[in-house]
Amino acid sequence: MTDLVQSFPVLHGATAPSGEQGRVGQTLAEQTSGASAPSGVSPWIIHPVFDFFFVSGGGVLLFLALNALFFGLTIPNGASTPGQRFALIAVLLGQHFFADAHNMATYMRIWGSDADRTRFAFYRTWLVWITGGLFVSGLVFPDLIGTFVYVYLISVFWHYAAQTFGIALIYCFKRGYKLSQFEKETFRWFIRSLTAFVIIRFLTFESMSPKNWFGVPIPFWGPLPTPLYLAAGAAVIISSAILTFIVLKKLVFERRFPPVPAFLLVATICALGFTSGTANALVWFYVPAFFHGSQYLAVCMAYSLKERGIPARDLWKTLPTSLCGTYFATVVVTGAFFYIAIPHVFAQLGFDYALIAGLVLAAVNFHHFVTDAAIWKLRDPYCRRILVE
Repeated sequence: MTDLVQSFPVLHGATAPSGEQGRVGQTLAEQTSGASAPSGVSPWIIHPVFDFFFVSGGGVLLFLALNALFFGLTIPNGASTPGQRFALIAVLLGQHFFADAHNMATYMRIWGSDADRTRFAFYRTWLVWITGGLFVSGLVFPDLIGTFVYVYLISVFWHYAAQTFGIALIYCFKRGYKLSQFEKETFRWFIRSLTAFVIIRFLTFESMSPKNWFGVPIPFWGPLPTPLYLAAGAAVIISSAILTFIVLKKLVFERRFPPVPAFLLVATICALGFTSGTANALVWFYVPAFFHGSQYLAVCMAYSLKERGIPARDLWKTLPTSLCGTYFATVVVTGAFFYIAIPHVFAQLGFDYALIAGLVLAAVNFHHFVTDAAIWKLRDPYCRRILVE
């Protein structure tokens, strides 16, 4: 079976124990062909409340609702009212505790077990040197930084959408929502068509591309021909129509509705992709921390605990333990080192703080995107067993 998603974290990977490979492979093959989820499988990644707010997009929905109620369709600037200052502080803390930290979860995998250090040697050696070269080139030629950040902006929606696709499928497997190969591929192509539409729109209309990213001047590689944008929109309409037909058919003939968390995941990524103007900026304001970053870390935590033999039903009880605390503190402090300490140090050396912050963003995520595509392989039976059961 092809990979379910190309961008996702896995902690402390290991090979399946001796004698497990055949049994695990058979179980997963049965799930892939549409069999019901095995008995005893938790329908949640962590806990229903935790999943709603930090995995499936409920936190973003809550923030958007409160924002619309108190501030309207405006991004809090932190100066107008105490409420706006509170919203800005919440997003800033979420950025550091979830968004910045989630990049570090990738390093926890490739520098984890001896097997992983060997398996992913390229990504923790040569790719690190390539990333370091990218960083140095930005220091020597500051005009390149805008281009590096622009490439990040072009590719980041793909990264978000791929992760959303994978987690939505995990929820489907966990709840025994049967998907044939054709149905999974239809879902996959809907996500791909949405990703293509967003990227092409970004490169077609200059109004969708920021001229300045938190102090970093951004170029515009466009415009692409408008017919290409129209074709991308038509592909989204066709793929979404087919996917809707499949969901309705399953609802009518199988009496099965898609898992609510999976539905929320898709709704959130669609809001991120289809909105425009201020509404789109507002969704992007909350999504990195309280959707993408938080769900990444939630799955990391669940995987790490389950790999250590902690049953899924006990994951919620285990969160306050020293094991979770140590892991969370490690990724948060490491993220702060990259995203806060490094720009401040270089600013003291005379570099522009905004440019260095943008350079760190581009370099870290270059390594993050490429490495995730390699370490997150749901074809690995051991990995899939840990995630699904």
